[in-house]
Amino acid sequence: MRKRADGVVGSIEFRKFYDRIAQDDPKKKEFFDVFKILKEDCLRGNKIPHDRWPLTYTRKYGIKNLWRYPLRSGWRIVYTISSQKGGFVVCILEVFSHQEYEKRFGY
Repeated sequence: MRKRADGVVGSIEFRKFYDRIAQDDPKKKEFFDVFKILKEDCLRGNKIPHDRWPLTYTRKYGIKNLWRYPLRSGWRIVYTISSQKGGFVVCILEVFSHQEYEKRFGY
């Protein structure tokens, strides 16, 4: 089942990270490609089981669901989906290297 999102936004932390990446950096294009994919189908990532959620996300963002999307470069995008005005919005919370992701989620 596909679920189209009305938009993709980023947390303040993610936007700061994203804005620091040079326009010609391949990672920027990879993120942009993932934004398009998640807008077309926000369920495309992997749902993270609730017992794996860092308390930071629950306290800071009040999330109700948590997803990850693996990038070709080995990095991970962590996002949540919220309903707004009858539609859905993807909010990118953070992006991690594989090692940082494992550390944050206790793998």
